[in-house]
Amino acid sequence: MAGDRRLERMERLVRVQEQMRRAAEIDLAATRERAAVLEADRAALLGSLGGGGFGHLLLEAANRRLRTLAAEATELEAQAARQAETLRERGLAGKRAEAMQERLEEAHQREAERRAILDRLDGIARPRAPDASLP
Repeated sequence: MAGDRRLERMERLVRVQEQMRRAAEIDLAATRERAAVLEADRAALLGSLGGGGFGHLLLEAANRRLRTLAAEATELEAQAARQAETLRERGLAGKRAEAMQERLEEAHQREAERRAILDRLDGIARPRAPDASLP
């Protein structure tokens, strides 16, 4: 039946939306992990600079590295924000798909109930065959 196919397609859509949301969560977690590693590198570099055992050339190299780390951190923050927005959109799309699935399931149930009632009414309305045992 067409309603059954629509319901199956909607169930598939809900499953796909859930998979897409999980993939977005994994991407966001990976980006946040990279940002944490970057921050640890920055903190380690700043800590080693605090020791004061660097010459002038090493300080310039450390300064360049800190600027590079800051640029990477800024890019990772922007990427994490984009991924968080994608995750939010995936979640909303999943909720919409689930709501549509529920509405289709309810419509499918109502149609099944309507058919059952019509079948009972048809059974009641059918003329009965005369009973052969009556004189």
